[in-house]
Amino acid sequence: MPNSNYKSRITIYEVARASGYSLATISRVINNKPNVQEETKKKVLEIIEQLGYKPSALAQGLATSKTTNIGIVLPSQNYLYISNMLYGLADIAKIYGYQTTLFLTKPERDDVKEAIEKLIASHVDGAVLFDDSLQEEDFKEILKYNIPSVFIGHNIVSENIASITLNYEDEVRKIINEHFSCGDEIVYYLNMPESGTLNEKLKNAAESEAKKINKIDKFKVIEINDVYEDTYLYFKEFFKTTKCGCFITPRDSISCAVSNAALDNGLNVPLDVQIVALIGTKYSKIMRPQLSSIYIDMYEVGSIAMRMLTKLLTGVLKQKNFVFNAVIEHRMTTRINFKRGK
Repeated sequence: MPNSNYKSRITIYEVARASGYSLATISRVINNKPNVQEETKKKVLEIIEQLGYKPSALAQGLATSKTTNIGIVLPSQNYLYISNMLYGLADIAKIYGYQTTLFLTKPERDDVKEAIEKLIASHVDGAVLFDDSLQEEDFKEILKYNIPSVFIGHNIVSENIASITLNYEDEVRKIINEHFSCGDEIVYYLNMPESGTLNEKLKNAAESEAKKINKIDKFKVIEINDVYEDTYLYFKEFFKTTKCGCFITPRDSISCAVSNAALDNGLNVPLDVQIVALIGTKYSKIMRPQLSSIYIDMYEVGSIAMRMLTKLLTGVLKQKNFVFNAVIEHRMTTRINFKRGK
């Protein structure tokens, strides 16, 4: 439960929750704007008086899409795709004159809960949250405080909540079908246990597709650590006895570990070993051989999320769920483009 000091000052969120009206409605009453029914205005003003609420910069600025502070919740892992998303968020926040406060989470559950508590305690005017470890209780906590929020990677919609869905699953199924339509080698799925809901969804999508096309006997899961060196050493030994297969990895850095281990054992990529990274970045094109990967423009994800929040703050957001569909980019670690000489 939140600490008592969260209530040290009454915010527009408490007014909205107590009255049952949206932030936009509360703002129109505070700023004496038209298009508010007298009964609604009377009730809101009574709640304001009862709570002893003093209008903040958010309440006085919602009508012009100006806010004081936007909270951004991100994992602390130093992944390029997270940095790209942060750049997109920050660039749009700068355009609108927003201040931003960054709340970093670690994989441990207690760290995620602590970040949410800090977000609430800071009295941010709105929030964008991207963390694969968020759970239903975290969403409920945000809802309880009526904080206008955009959740990235989660499909959650309510009056003050919008979301962005990242659809990687369709391309994962496509990879499984493409592979088994061209050959009968085993597909090895490199899985990182307890690494979040996205990883679990992608593993389930790959596994269910293998079952659907009656190739589940050719689908194997290998548990790995999220460390390049550990993965490289594991596959350096692995490829001494296994000389072929298709390897689906969580990211391009792990793909590179598999590729290097295969090449160092004298295997050919992609004739012997095929590799696909589920979350690709610019490094997929820089590595040699260039890595086949699934791609979403995370800078664009960040920029769209911040624009959605801007509209959410002013009560004009109509499309509360936006879907980004990933696209597979075949390069030199899968045979489709290799056969074409690309």
